[in-house]
Amino acid sequence: METSIEIAGDGRASEVRRAVVQLAAQLGLDEAGAGRAALAGTELATNLAKYGRQGWIAVSDFDDMDGRGIQLLAVDRGPGIAQFDAALRDGFSTGGSLGLGLGVLQRNADVFDHYSAAGQGAALLVRIARPRSRPDRVPGRLQLGVRAAPKPGQEQSGDAWAFRQAGRWQRLGIVDGLGHGPLAADAALKAVQVVHASTERDTPATVLAAAHAALRSTRGAVMSVVDIDTAAGQAVFSGIGNATGLIVGQAHGLLQTQHLMALEGIVGYNMRRTREHRYAWLPGSVLVLASDGLSSRIQIDPALLDRHPALIAGVLFRGHLRGTDDATVVVAKLHP
Repeated sequence: METSIEIAGDGRASEVRRAVVQLAAQLGLDEAGAGRAALAGTELATNLAKYGRQGWIAVSDFDDMDGRGIQLLAVDRGPGIAQFDAALRDGFSTGGSLGLGLGVLQRNADVFDHYSAAGQGAALLVRIARPRSRPDRVPGRLQLGVRAAPKPGQEQSGDAWAFRQAGRWQRLGIVDGLGHGPLAADAALKAVQVVHASTERDTPATVLAAAHAALRSTRGAVMSVVDIDTAAGQAVFSGIGNATGLIVGQAHGLLQTQHLMALEGIVGYNMRRTREHRYAWLPGSVLVLASDGLSSRIQIDPALLDRHPALIAGVLFRGHLRGTDDATVVVAKLHP
């Protein structure tokens, strides 16, 4: 469930608030939680309209290691927040907004994160969870962040993604059904069903082989699958087609980017062979999988690596979106 609202001027705060209230009711948030979420939506929209020049707010649900609840992701193309420490103080405002200060959002959120780059814009993440919905901490569990949108003018996306715990492996897949619309979405759905049905005995290559058989009756898809064993510090990848895959981390004080190598072909049509590649999963590693709706030349600011994966996904989506195709980016990193 996601509603994305473009903010290019005043007057959209009420629309954001309505979307938040509606989703909060669907998720069963109590009155206090719904109120906190509505306040966050209003303040984020008001500030983005005044300072951000142009951007969007995505209102969605989450169900992961942070619990279950409502997520607000505000991303803009403004000047950035130069005085972020000051902005966290109550009453700080440079343009006559609500004047609450981002500190109120921070204190009222169950999860709050931010990123700002001078001249590029700012991104703010607020999560409000249902009471007692946070699961027990599981060592080595990945935290995910996703940003996705259909091709402009389309209601249905042909992109999809899937996550499955398969024994010691945490398995992620991203799929781009060929073309756009319902037929592409059908191919993508069949592919992610294969990921969900896979077992610990499978590998990324066998998952692709099973998807190839399952997609014979469809128009086919680009597909990538990666297995990550955080305890062993390794990742196994297999991909067909032009999706982008990166593992970014710090090694010996230097930023290291590993590009995940895929083969040419179309799953369900002309997949001649598969090949698995092994990569190091270093402490602090960040995995990025993206469809070709984003530029393949993805670069990550080292300062972004420490942020929440949902925030990373939003910033990458802003910076690399082509705007001519369905677009999806999935980010995974170790849950703190």
